[in-house]
Amino acid sequence: MLDKDVADFLRWTLGTVQHVRVGQQRSASLAAALKSEITRLREAKYEIGSQAYTQAITLLARWGRNSEARTLLEDMKSRGLVSSAEPYEELMKGHAMCGDLHGIQQVIREMHQGGWNITKQAYNYLLMGFSKRGEQSHAISILEAMKENGLQPDRMSYHWAIMACNNYKAARRLFDDMVDRGLQYNDQTFTSLLKTCMKAGDAKNGLQILVESIEAGLKPSSTVFNQVMRLHLKPLDMNAVATLYRKMRDTGIPPDFVTYCIFIRACKLECRGGVKVDARSISLAEAALEQSRRDGVDHREVYREILSLYNKVGDRKKAEDVATLMLKALPGDSRQTDIAPTNWA
Repeated sequence: MLDKDVADFLRWTLGTVQHVRVGQQRSASLAAALKSEITRLREAKYEIGSQAYTQAITLLARWGRNSEARTLLEDMKSRGLVSSAEPYEELMKGHAMCGDLHGIQQVIREMHQGGWNITKQAYNYLLMGFSKRGEQSHAISILEAMKENGLQPDRMSYHWAIMACNNYKAARRLFDDMVDRGLQYNDQTFTSLLKTCMKAGDAKNGLQILVESIEAGLKPSSTVFNQVMRLHLKPLDMNAVATLYRKMRDTGIPPDFVTYCIFIRACKLECRGGVKVDARSISLAEAALEQSRRDGVDHREVYREILSLYNKVGDRKKAEDVATLMLKALPGDSRQTDIAPTNWA
């Protein structure tokens, strides 16, 4: 069996596919199985070469088993099997997914020592690590370093750098720089910008980003709409929430249970003891509940939100009616129906 065949064997026989996330216990058992398989193949005199080692490192890093991946890389180096920067980059990606900047920087030092050039992919993994840690200044510095070293940042470089930003102004500058360099934005670009607004609670710019993405011909997901609606809960802007709720339906994007929860919670927050306002808010919330049922979104949290509203205004009769309705709609759910809603967002 040749090295390439061993690499393919390791990729598929362990039942893994790209980007699958596994739990800690599962990843530990997979890592143990992988090491056992490598040992067995080596004892059977199969060729364990560069491709097989790299594939094993890729799998271990994807499972978050970076220490085991590093052990394989060291073994690979001692056998003189490192023929490209790929195994370093795969290990770097594993550290980046965990936000382990120290691990990433250690790999970069080793690449320098081994005479390997730091590729655009490696820089992007470093940017990923900075984004997970919210290291805005470092991320911007890395973009500049890429340009100085003759590497033009790509769209993913900018996405990670934008997500590292802690304020909209800095993120917007990066977005404009990306567009000025002729890089095409997409849904992920606007989502990266929006995440910056979510960090800062910036409802105004969050709404602007949503409008721009629609005007650009993109179709934002329900998650994007939900995030912008959430930004208008504190402080409450009921008109903005209602407008976004209607716009979402008009755009042909089906609301999910989080959408209905946000809308009903906004109605509850609008209830402040004023008879007319409270009656209108309750009516809107009830209409949303009925719409969710017509849409087939019978979710426990939607019922819990409207129960919370009824409890706030002291309407015990309606609360009991909704509790009964919930038990009929969700007969398998035996949990309490009169407790406060959980943090669904």
